[in-house]
Amino acid sequence: MAHRENNSTQQAIINTATKQFLVNGFRNTSAKMICRELDISPGNLTFWYPTKADILLEFTKKIMSYHERFIEYNKNKGEENIYTYCLEIVVQIALCEERENIRDIYYSMYSEPCTMAYLKDWTAQKNLNILGSYLQDWDLKRFRRAANVTCCIERSALAEPCTEDYTLDDKILLTLTCLLKIYDFEKSERERIINKILATDYHKIKTEMLKELDKYIS
Repeated sequence: MAHRENNSTQQAIINTATKQFLVNGFRNTSAKMICRELDISPGNLTFWYPTKADILLEFTKKIMSYHERFIEYNKNKGEENIYTYCLEIVVQIALCEERENIRDIYYSMYSEPCTMAYLKDWTAQKNLNILGSYLQDWDLKRFRRAANVTCCIERSALAEPCTEDYTLDDKILLTLTCLLKIYDFEKSERERIINKILATDYHKIKTEMLKELDKYIS
């Protein structure tokens, strides 16, 4: 019985924090706010999650499961792996341009040490699975080294919103160019796939993911 109750407490914390992160952003959500909504003591919260970043790590795993399903969906559609790789990143960027709170969450995921470490490992394995057929001499260790740089590039892409002089297409072009260069794709291939991405209705995909995230708020 105690084990079930403990799991219930942990799940309640994650569910409440998820909702508050999505409404307020990560940095504007405090441990006190989570405790108040759950009517639990700060000690009860820190027993399960010593820091807010520990809660964000659980949230990050949940968000990445959406990205994994998106990748699998595209693979099942028969899309090119390099296209799927680029589109997954573009949807992430587009999500953050849509809502400031989403930007804050993703940027925090790429900034907090524990979540950044998780994302580097997740990214290395993801890219091995997606890009390994192109880069057959790359092993997981090499993808892991690359992730130290690529995750920083993705974080930089999320850091500042677009402007009239720096459009979303500009941001996508620059980000994907940098990432594909790291993975040694030739210029003609980079240009081909980026043009294909820019011709894709990625806003529709972004909207579908936002609907999934909004289920945690309602």
